[in-house]
Amino acid sequence: MWLSLAAMGVSGCASTDTRVLSINSLTSENYNDGTFRGLEALATGYDNKPGNRVNIIYLHGIGWIENPDDKPLANEFIKGLANAYNLELDDKAVSSLCGRDTTEEETKLNNHIYIKEETPRRYHTALPGIDLSLDDLVCLDRQVLNVSDDLEYVIYRVFWDEIFWQSLQEPHVGFDDHLKEDGVAALRRKYNSYLKDKLINFGFSDAVLYLGPVGEEIREAIYGAMCSANLDAGGYEFKEQGKRVTAEEICQIANETSVETDQFVFVTESLGSKIAFDIMRNVMTDEKDTVHDAMIENTEFIMLANQVALLNLSDLSSEKPKVPPYMAPEERPTIVAFSEVNDFLSYELVPYYRSLMDNGERHSVFVGNDKRDISDDIVSMVGFNMIDMRVEFANPLIPLVKGLVDPLRAHNGHSAQPELMRYMVCGAQNGQLRTAGCIADLVGPPLKKK
Repeated sequence: MWLSLAAMGVSGCASTDTRVLSINSLTSENYNDGTFRGLEALATGYDNKPGNRVNIIYLHGIGWIENPDDKPLANEFIKGLANAYNLELDDKAVSSLCGRDTTEEETKLNNHIYIKEETPRRYHTALPGIDLSLDDLVCLDRQVLNVSDDLEYVIYRVFWDEIFWQSLQEPHVGFDDHLKEDGVAALRRKYNSYLKDKLINFGFSDAVLYLGPVGEEIREAIYGAMCSANLDAGGYEFKEQGKRVTAEEICQIANETSVETDQFVFVTESLGSKIAFDIMRNVMTDEKDTVHDAMIENTEFIMLANQVALLNLSDLSSEKPKVPPYMAPEERPTIVAFSEVNDFLSYELVPYYRSLMDNGERHSVFVGNDKRDISDDIVSMVGFNMIDMRVEFANPLIPLVKGLVDPLRAHNGHSAQPELMRYMVCGAQNGQLRTAGCIADLVGPPLKKK
C-alpha cells in the first residue's frame, strides 16, 4: 500500500473503466442473475400520494474525521447521485459539519439534531482513577436533492466518528497523529506518518472501538437517529423535536406518534455497513414491533465496501444466535453489496454465507414452532435477501503497471463511478441494468459503451 503514496503524482494519468463483473444472489446458484430494485423504484408513496420521494439514511465508515474539510460526509455520494441525472453541483455539495451552512461552516441551520446520553456515560481506562466520558453520541442532519417534480432524495447524514474520536479515541491514540507537530509523528518519514494516520489512528481505531463495549452506544445512538429521521420525514421536524434528545425518549415519541413517511433506504460505507447489519439483525430478532421494523421492511441497504464478513469474526460465540421469524421474500429487506475486487477490506457476502454453510456443522433450529434447516432455507435463516455486485474501477498506481491499482480508491471510490450510480438508482434485473421506467436512464449522461 505504500506504493499508493509513491505514485500519487502520476496515477491520475492512467485509468480503468468501470466494469460490473457480476451481480449474484444468495437465492440462486446461477452466476450473474441477481435482481434488485434500486433507489427510484423505492419512491413508492403511500395512501394515494405520488411516489416522488426517497428517504436515505447515510452511515459513514472508518476514518471520516481525518479530513472532513476536504471531503465532507456524503459529499461524493450526493454529487454522484446528482450526476446520475445530469445535474451539476458545486464541488462542495454539503457542509463538512453537521447542521451547518455549505459555505459558512459557522452558520448553524435548523436541519439537525443531536442524540445524547441521558447522563454522561463513563468508561474506566487502563489508568486506574482516570475515566473518559460520553455525552453527545451522534449528530443527524437533513440534505435535500431535488431531481425533478417527479423525484426528490432526502439524505439524512449520521455523524458518529467525530464525537467518539474526541471523547474516547484521541486520548488513546491522538498523541501519535500528525496534528501534534512536536510529537512522535514529527519524527516519522512523511509517507510513514501519512499511512499511520490514514490506516490506524483515524481508521482501524474506529473498528476496534466499535467491536468493544462502545459499539452498544453507537448502535443505540443510531437507533435514536432512525427514530428522529422517521419523525422528521413524517412532518415532525428537528426543530420541534429539540436540539438534543436521548434515543430512548425520541424513540418513545416515534413509536407513539402516528406519522406516514415515504420509503427509507440505507446507504452505508465500510464499517458503517457492519453497524447497519448489526442494527438490522437486532431489529429483526428482538420480538418487538417498533418504528425500526417499519423502516427496514421491504427496503434496500446499499453497502459500499462492506466489512461484514471480516468483522463478524468478532461475533463468534458459544451461544446460539437468534433467528429472525419467517418473512415472505417480498417483505424482507435486501442487502445490495457493491464490492471492488481490489479492495483489501471488503468481502463479498454471497460466497461468505455459502462458505459458512459448506465448512460448518449443520443443524436445525426452532423459531417458535417453526423448524428450519439451513441447507433448505439459507435466506430465511439469514433473514434478508442478499445481492453481491462484483465490480472493478480503481486506477493503476503506476502507468503501464496493470497489476497494481490504488487500494484506497478501491475502498472509497464507488460513488464517483457513473455506471455504478446508474445501477444504484435504476436497479438490476437478472444481472443486467434495469432501464425500463428509470428516469436516470432517460436524462442521465450516456455511459461508456463496452
